[in-house]
Amino acid sequence: MHPLIRRWSTEDVAPSQRFAYYSEALSTALTPMLVSAPAEVADAFRAETRSAMLGSIAVLRQTGEISTAYRGAAEIARSAERSFHLIVNLIAPWDVEHRGRVRLAPGDAIFTDSNFGHFLDLPRPYECVNLKFTEEWVRQWVPVPAVLTGRTIPARAPWARALTAFVSQLTPEFVVSAPLPHAVLADQVGALLALVATEMSATRDGPSRPVRDVRARIQDLVTERCSDPELSASVVAAVLGVSPRTVHRVLAACGTTFGAQLMDARVALALRMLESPLFHRVTTAEIGRRAGFSDASHFVRVVRSRCKRTPLQVRRDAGIRSDAERADPAPGPASPTD
Repeated sequence: MHPLIRRWSTEDVAPSQRFAYYSEALSTALTPMLVSAPAEVADAFRAETRSAMLGSIAVLRQTGEISTAYRGAAEIARSAERSFHLIVNLIAPWDVEHRGRVRLAPGDAIFTDSNFGHFLDLPRPYECVNLKFTEEWVRQWVPVPAVLTGRTIPARAPWARALTAFVSQLTPEFVVSAPLPHAVLADQVGALLALVATEMSATRDGPSRPVRDVRARIQDLVTERCSDPELSASVVAAVLGVSPRTVHRVLAACGTTFGAQLMDARVALALRMLESPLFHRVTTAEIGRRAGFSDASHFVRVVRSRCKRTPLQVRRDAGIRSDAERADPAPGPASPTD
């Protein structure tokens, strides 16, 4: 076991101590609660929680047998601080009472607030991912957490599907050896959570005027500087004098992400160059580089997925011929990497 991963397992204690041990384990890893199970399965009760930190987010993977987890007034009084939790159900359906009763199908999630009690009726077997957030972190992304608290986040909804699919891949083992900085992964969780909050609260009025104004400034800057392969949300935020989280939150309120805005701008710039006779001396690979794509193969894949044509086909359809094609009036078919 990696030293940065914490593990609590009923396999480590005698059967008579399992419920007390696991209640204490969950109280340590998550928030105070009581665990129980039907008498007929008590001797066979098994449960395990593994945890690692992703910046300020605790990532927990939980498995176990049929049981219940209860959190009432006494347990709330024992809590040292307020926390929020995103629980993604991975296998069998189960029921949750938390500001109402909901049933979680596999792939669904629920967002909980430690200021309110809950009752989890868990099947056998169960497995879930549980992300624990501080209140400060949550409010940076979702200023009014009540829009999510106690509600099913259904895997079938567009942004909810993206959120639950991403979170489902998070394990303590992945976190401690992640190929990306923890801040990048944590911001991805925050941005998707903000998009889900917007999706679920979807008002007729849409984003406020100040939000739309900031989004327009972000869009203008991204369009202006998209050719820079190092452009990031942090760079844009610094230029605009706001935090990176504000950039992500504003775009989420408008139903998009920074990555989508940047890719749209780069593709639009590349298409303008491919369709302009002014760039007929420039290779398609160089056009991709000038549009901000550091990898030529990635540039081809993106254009093909967006336009159903390769960059070379876009150029030919616009009636633009490169110098090589002018020298060879009957070029062969486009290479799949053109």
